[in-house]
Amino acid sequence: MNIAMDVSIMAQCRTGTEEYTEGLVWGLSRIGVSIIGIGKQRSAILPDRPCLGIAARPKRSLWEKFWWERWGIRGAVRSDIDLIHIPYMTHPPSPFKIPSVVTVHDLIPFRLEQYQARLRERAYFSQVRKNLAQASHVVAISEATFTDMQGLMPNLVSKVTVIPNGIHPMYFVKAPAADVERVVRRLGLERHPRILYAGGYDFRKNVATLVQAAEVVLERHDGELVLVGGLGQPAVERRVISSRIADRIVLTPWLSRADLAALYHASDLFAYPSLYEGFGMPPAQALAANIPVIASDIPAVRETVEGAGVLVEPRAVDAWVEGLTRVIESPQLAQHLVQAGTERAAQLAWDRIAARYRELYEQLVSR
Repeated sequence: MNIAMDVSIMAQCRTGTEEYTEGLVWGLSRIGVSIIGIGKQRSAILPDRPCLGIAARPKRSLWEKFWWERWGIRGAVRSDIDLIHIPYMTHPPSPFKIPSVVTVHDLIPFRLEQYQARLRERAYFSQVRKNLAQASHVVAISEATFTDMQGLMPNLVSKVTVIPNGIHPMYFVKAPAADVERVVRRLGLERHPRILYAGGYDFRKNVATLVQAAEVVLERHDGELVLVGGLGQPAVERRVISSRIADRIVLTPWLSRADLAALYHASDLFAYPSLYEGFGMPPAQALAANIPVIASDIPAVRETVEGAGVLVEPRAVDAWVEGLTRVIESPQLAQHLVQAGTERAAQLAWDRIAARYRELYEQLVSR
């Protein structure tokens, strides 16, 4: 099979969707599936681009995005291509001549009112919803996303397959001590327990709740909180500055994958207070990196962690205080979580996940 992958988004910086696309291409190449990248990037294999100190995802112009998704992608599909995979939620308004697969990561634009404020977003995602019906098949990255689709896009349910995200192999390997020391020194880290968060800072990530809980926990334990993500979110930055433990909170922009992996290995536990996710890539990475995970008890994260973490009500500060304290004060619990996390993460290795995509591709091409 010759599989075309839309890698136009890979000209941008690496966040969740880019991490997924790169990992899928890597996994497919490991199991012998030929991938042809189409789009601005020309190559499906993306270098590790961290976006240090700048916006997390510099966007193409709306016109450029609109043109590519409706017309440009069609002209890029060569005659020898057997199937086209669009690894994010879009599709042209009519079918391709070959099978097409679209990945739906989440239904944030349809479920959360804050993402529907502007008319152009509402108009764009209205077209997205309509055009998805033209895809030959849809992959939902979690049962949680599939459940959302059952309620919001019931017309697509018959052609949806659930395949979870994978985890990049770098997170499974213990970072060299020199790399860990370099990252720790560069960020000025010096205390334990070290609580790590990695992800976005928009409202649904609920970082303020974590900061509030950490104030209580770290007043009892002389540790520090490390927040990794795209800067430029004044509400989060103000909350950090006004915190009673501001001198023990490190706020850093996106890191390279190598530095983030080293930081996971330099931390004592990982906290993820998100209110809504389609999967939860950072907790999965933390499982692979062998650190205990404390996360929100929401459907997608519950599914991702699958019993290998402490789950708490996302908005309940007291529950976060209790959960963080339990892990910090119980080495036995921490070790249990590490062991369970290692077993769960192994199920999400990209070459293992990619085999499920290969099976899906073969089914669609052979029809």
